[in-house]
Amino acid sequence: MIVGHVGIAFGARALDRRETDARAPLLWLLAASVAPDMLDGAYALGQYCNPEGVFSHSLPAAAILAAMFSLAAFFHTRSAATALLVAGLVMLHLPPDYLTGRKALWPGGPVVGLYIYRWGWLDFLAELPVIVAGWWMLRRARFTPRWVVSGLALAAMLAVQSSFDVTTQVNGPRVPRTCRR
Repeated sequence: MIVGHVGIAFGARALDRRETDARAPLLWLLAASVAPDMLDGAYALGQYCNPEGVFSHSLPAAAILAAMFSLAAFFHTRSAATALLVAGLVMLHLPPDYLTGRKALWPGGPVVGLYIYRWGWLDFLAELPVIVAGWWMLRRARFTPRWVVSGLALAAMLAVQSSFDVTTQVNGPRVPRTCRR
């Protein structure tokens, strides 16, 4: 899942019913929802092979990321509820990725996933409701920045997702150069 993770973060923010001042900052939720992908990107930039996401998307890697992001969010916000929400979002990154991709459950463990990235149109159809539902939920929530819930923001997210799916359909799924054999 690519942009669908943003939809999940939007939905989590919309469901946070605490007082306005106590709600989890949207930037923390967005960062947590894409944390394994950010780590994956760092590995790619450093030209370090991360086969099947074992060092970013496996259960142990996600648990370590969840703990790190949770602690950072706690120290920043002084809110245990926000820290738990951030940790949950990091872990919630994995199930959608098992639908769209193939990820190792743990180092040396099985690789699981439906791998619908192979078919860009199907990936788009899987992510579309997640993106729109999260955006719609956040749009209906109170005290949300207007730019986040504007029609232009939704169009931009759908454009990014569709461009990913089109390029994947044409060029095939991306494999970092460091992992190519």
